[in-house]
Amino acid sequence: MNSLQRKATLLLLGAILALPALAAARASSSPVSPIERRALTANVAEYFFKVRVGTGPFDEIGVHRVVKEVAPNVPAHARNAVFLTHGDIWNFRAAFLTGAHPIPVFLAENGVDVWGIDFRWTFVPATVTDLSFMKTWGLEQDARDLGIAIGAARITRALTGSGLGKIDLLGWSRGGQIGYAYLNSETQFPSGLRQVKGFIPVDIYLKTNVPQFQAFACQRQQNTEATIAGGGFANPSGGLIQALGVLAATDPNGSSILNGPPFNLPGYNNRQAGLLVGEATFLFLAGLEPTPFYHFTGGTFDAQGKPSGLLYTKEQNLFGLEQASAPVQPNQELADADAATCGQTNVHFDDHLAQITVPILYIGAGGGFGEFGVYTTTLLGSRDVTVHIVHKVPADQRLADFGHADLFLANDAQTLVWQPILDWVRGH
Repeated sequence: MNSLQRKATLLLLGAILALPALAAARASSSPVSPIERRALTANVAEYFFKVRVGTGPFDEIGVHRVVKEVAPNVPAHARNAVFLTHGDIWNFRAAFLTGAHPIPVFLAENGVDVWGIDFRWTFVPATVTDLSFMKTWGLEQDARDLGIAIGAARITRALTGSGLGKIDLLGWSRGGQIGYAYLNSETQFPSGLRQVKGFIPVDIYLKTNVPQFQAFACQRQQNTEATIAGGGFANPSGGLIQALGVLAATDPNGSSILNGPPFNLPGYNNRQAGLLVGEATFLFLAGLEPTPFYHFTGGTFDAQGKPSGLLYTKEQNLFGLEQASAPVQPNQELADADAATCGQTNVHFDDHLAQITVPILYIGAGGGFGEFGVYTTTLLGSRDVTVHIVHKVPADQRLADFGHADLFLANDAQTLVWQPILDWVRGH
């Protein structure tokens, strides 16, 4: 164990004793793994370590730091810090470090200390067949784990000279819902023990005032709860998306697995199937999509309605994202989120939304959640709310608009999305 590892361990242990959000890790005698470092550019590096959050084999989370260095293993001091939270299917690296020059590197090069989490389910390999341990892995557990990771980030920042101050939180997709849940819990802490100074929910809602979206959420909740009752504790969608991404990249002209059951989409090659995941994501949601024509990446279609290309993102970046999918994800987490949106089952992680008062920057994509994500922000107690939604086409062409993943993958995402995030972080 090197000196930096020892310092991080001591600080994390101190945080566990001091912060209620970290109490779940107390039982572990050695909660922090060795720290890994890899250079991302000439002056930006990523650090990574795991934190034990329980006694089970997969009760661990990953913590990432992307930061400018003054020398190898010497992070530069940074006044501003932002913690990035991934959503469904993808871990931190897949969600945010995909592409040649991703958002964590952009922010770090501009003096922001960037942090992120891998939720515990992202470490479960496809070879594990008994997934009963996932039965109770719900959204509130992820929110608690997020609190632990933020605490670890703040303590490590203090150790390395950047202070113990509160930091901004960014949550993309399901990560935004987890962010709302975490902030909901923080409202019950004394002010001095709160960790987040500002929140950036990216292309998501927790609540909606659109009856159809509520009805779809209720149906998704019922379907998922029935699956759990039948012994299906994990959603395998990530494994399918991973397979489609691998085939799209390695055998683009081969016949797709989507041609046969249960999909029965004849005539697709692997490239078209990989594009379909991005361009027409709503087709994989069994008619219960969260918004009309919801998609990851805006694209074009041929005369037969098959995907023909992407409008804003390089194909290799989409296929790379797909290949990095986590094989499984807890069904209880999905059911919990839909329960909050449906509103017919009481959940505790939305009880105090009106007490959330931190500044808010809502980022939306016209082909993702877009304007529909604004409603949740109106339920908060925040008085400083900024809305930034990216549109590329008129509303009646939603299928071709900027997508949910274009926000991080698109060729012009730095100008359209990342720079406004940087400006907001600097201003708050």
